[in-house]
Amino acid sequence: MVHALERTAGHLAAHGVCVLIQPHRTRRPFIAVVARGRRVPIGGLVNPAFQPLIDAANDAIASVVDRGLFKLLNRSNHQFSVRLANPSQLHRYLHNGQRPPRFPPGARKRLMAAWRSRPPGAEIEVTEYMTLIGLRRVGA
Repeated sequence: MVHALERTAGHLAAHGVCVLIQPHRTRRPFIAVVARGRRVPIGGLVNPAFQPLIDAANDAIASVVDRGLFKLLNRSNHQFSVRLANPSQLHRYLHNGQRPPRFPPGARKRLMAAWRSRPPGAEIEVTEYMTLIGLRRVGA
């Protein structure tokens, strides 16, 4: 990622801005079953292989800031939720990426139990967390 940021700096105009969107450093996707104002939390998803990648990306950002290629403008955390109609849509949603997250022990069983006893109109909600990082190119 350091190489990508160096190349980005080379293409940006002086004082140009680069916005990075990456998964939140510590918060992972969270699953719940929701219907008519009722929310049944199921649990967070895990992906142990993902944490080293997030840490490496943060280290790369710190590296280019320390070297003076960029100035950190801001870092802000956000979340968004996706509503899915059934467990098969959840499976497709989670397995679109290269490194899909997995349920921790017991969470899939809790999801299926909550889904079997769901009220009419219930949906599965996936809340994802991300960090937006603004970098300004330093110099000309």
